[in-house]
Amino acid sequence: MIYIAVFLMSCFLIWLSEKSPSRNVGKLLAFIAILLPCILAGMRADTIGTDVKVYVEPMYNAAKQSTNFSSYMSQRWYVIWRYMYVDKFEIGFTTLVYLIEKLGGSLGTVLFFIHVLIVAPVYLGLKKMNKPYPVCLGMLVFYLLFYNTSLNMMRQWIAMSILFYGLSYLITNEKKKYFITIVVACLFHTSALIGVGIYFLYIYSQMQREYIKIANFRLSDSLAPVKVFVYGCIVLLSLNVIAVLLRTFGLARYVGYIQGSGSIYLMPNQIVLRLPIIILFIIRWKKMLAEDELTPFYGSMIVLDLLASQLISINVYAFRIASFFSEYNMLSYSALVYAGNRKYRTNRYVALLYVLAYMVYYWIYYYVITGTHATFPYMFA
Repeated sequence: MIYIAVFLMSCFLIWLSEKSPSRNVGKLLAFIAILLPCILAGMRADTIGTDVKVYVEPMYNAAKQSTNFSSYMSQRWYVIWRYMYVDKFEIGFTTLVYLIEKLGGSLGTVLFFIHVLIVAPVYLGLKKMNKPYPVCLGMLVFYLLFYNTSLNMMRQWIAMSILFYGLSYLITNEKKKYFITIVVACLFHTSALIGVGIYFLYIYSQMQREYIKIANFRLSDSLAPVKVFVYGCIVLLSLNVIAVLLRTFGLARYVGYIQGSGSIYLMPNQIVLRLPIIILFIIRWKKMLAEDELTPFYGSMIVLDLLASQLISINVYAFRIASFFSEYNMLSYSALVYAGNRKYRTNRYVALLYVLAYMVYYWIYYYVITGTHATFPYMFA
């Protein structure tokens, strides 16, 4: 399959770039590695990823028919029983499509550069934050868990990639730069305002560690994920209040993600899908805490991803909210494999095989069997 071939080739080149004694050769190999998934995205048919026909292709055609930017912004098209308007989309994305078309680019060129803005920040973020771990493993997590999703949720994934890179500024305590990344991300998808909440969650998860004692059992080190779970459950029970806040801040378009025709109820399939990693996370918790200071943050993001996935019971598109939390798996999965296992090669290999088996299962189940995001089988334009 072409997806797997590109994923493996890209990761292999990134591995070679990390091992290369020549800095220039390493950069060249990394450049080619990033280029491969972007070319794959640019060469795909407009049926790969449902949102291509929903807004990317119509927006490209609107740019083609317009004589200037003003007339382009006033264009509209009819899709899914409603009119969609260029000026209702984020200015960063609309400008990107307009400039590429006016510079002579095809629809494939637009799709290619969209993925440059997705893959490059992910790679650079991993390069900057993932120093104790192989960058190629973090990229493999992106490819198997998220690449196919990004072929559909293009605007959101540009924003998410920028936010992911922005985490590097939080780690180095450059808070102003982090908030600048939120602003830039919002130019492509306003839901990136979730980055403000992630900022406070990061600060909270890195606070002084606490512990509680139940009988003779000590739940040690960091309670951040436990507390986030409790607070998250409270939020899920207060969705009407959240909906009011979204309308107040001009984000009414996202109310549908948390309000539907019925009440929220448990989604066991979403829990089962995440359970193998949650179990490994619990088993490896203490060792990860001892070696990776971001472990409480990883745990909090895994908890929020699990809780947000329950919103699918209200709206099938609610998984888009969960994606803002699950993207940090690109860091946490590496920690699951390597943290505390550096001196124990057998343990490291077992953990690596476990994580790889899970990711392959996830990719096959989520993208191949269920056909989520309509990206399989791959078709050329």
